[in-house]
Amino acid sequence: MLCLQHLPPSRSFPVAWLLVSLLTPAAALGQGNLPTQTLPVRAQVCGPVVGKPQPRPPGSTCVALEVPETPEQHAIGLMGRSHLPPERGMWFRFDQQDASMWMRNMLIPLDLVFLEQHHPNGQSGDPAGRSLPTARIVKVAHGVPPCPALPCPSYRSGQPVDHVVELAAGEARRRNWEEGIVLGFNWLEEPGGENDRSQ
Repeated sequence: MLCLQHLPPSRSFPVAWLLVSLLTPAAALGQGNLPTQTLPVRAQVCGPVVGKPQPRPPGSTCVALEVPETPEQHAIGLMGRSHLPPERGMWFRFDQQDASMWMRNMLIPLDLVFLEQHHPNGQSGDPAGRSLPTARIVKVAHGVPPCPALPCPSYRSGQPVDHVVELAAGEARRRNWEEGIVLGFNWLEEPGGENDRSQ
């Protein structure tokens, strides 16, 4: 789940709503009443595309990504979800910063993959800002446990990053995603299109 400071600063959002949604005790909500969401798959990340050779994991080398866009979607993240398939994750994007994540109201452990944009030879995304060819892993927090009660620890990137990908616990290690590995991101067809994989 994304902490408040991760939300894109360029977007306006109701701060009071975010504070309430992030700090509501799970005990008061009850596990069955936790906010939850399943967003359409709009992107994927594959790799490694740059870095030392890695053995391929069984199955696909790509992870289908849900992409939160609104402040509410960022605040809820993967909270309340009792299962995350191995080849599914959530992609948080924001202006470069020392990112901090926490596991409030989560039900399952996650791997948190912190990444910074990687543009070899001056390469950059498309003018519309929709493309992110590659990003380098700067840190992986493995098997981060849920936090059932406040206060909850924060898990920090330790340096400025642009992205965090959340995976089911153990997936980063199974895929040999470690510091220094470069992954490739791709936008898929908009939700509802012929190749919509959100169902």
